[in-house]
Amino acid sequence: MKIGDQEVYDGTAYYYLKYRGQYSKQLIRMIADICHLNGSGRLLDLGCGTGKLTFPLIPYFKESIGIDISSDMLQKAESQAELLGLSLSSWVRMQSEDLDPASGPYQLITSGDAFHWMDREKVLSLSYQLLAPGGALALVGQGHMLGNHSELWQQTVQTVITEWFGDKAGRPVEVQESHEHLLARSAFKKIQSGNIYTTRKRDIHSIIGYLYSTSGCHKEYLGNKAPQFERELTERLKEINPDGVFIEPVREYYIIAFKKG
Repeated sequence: MKIGDQEVYDGTAYYYLKYRGQYSKQLIRMIADICHLNGSGRLLDLGCGTGKLTFPLIPYFKESIGIDISSDMLQKAESQAELLGLSLSSWVRMQSEDLDPASGPYQLITSGDAFHWMDREKVLSLSYQLLAPGGALALVGQGHMLGNHSELWQQTVQTVITEWFGDKAGRPVEVQESHEHLLARSAFKKIQSGNIYTTRKRDIHSIIGYLYSTSGCHKEYLGNKAPQFERELTERLKEINPDGVFIEPVREYYIIAFKKG
């Protein structure tokens, strides 16, 4: 995804900030332990969005930089940083493929649910050059709220958004080769990966807000039909549970690879 494509996510930042799930403390501790983070060095977060991954990692570094192509997302991240008094964090509008290898070194480079949008082989090569010896690249994510459609409410939501937005909406972006396979062919070594399974509660308002945070269910696509879409989805979900509260299975993944020390 290039800067010219930023409109895919511009306009969604409010929903992204409010309705996307937070990364678990367990995941953040796992990254910190595996990468031996100790408050020194620099962090670079690729495709940082509103800073969902950047912010919980900031305490582990002297300096943190988040980059994204969406000015809308970056404005939300910068506002949060100002409110929290995080003066040693910065936010830059650029695409990951344009990183200057001389701007390193970084102790950790991360990407949360964004790496699939990038020219992955180019970004892997740049990341390796940008990392300090012994530094790490951490690819993490939670995937889509609808997951593998294992719950009836997820299947119902998929049916409704397919009718309104098309078949690809609500489904993961497909890649020809997994992140793990690409890393195995790269200069990175000592690759570690795993999953953390949790659950969270979602009410109907939260479900709709999450959908509006995604590129495939952009609210602006609906125009003045948005209230009709929301009513239909609400009615269908209340047929399953009149209380309008549902359990979302969450699978967080991490893939961590190291540069030779």
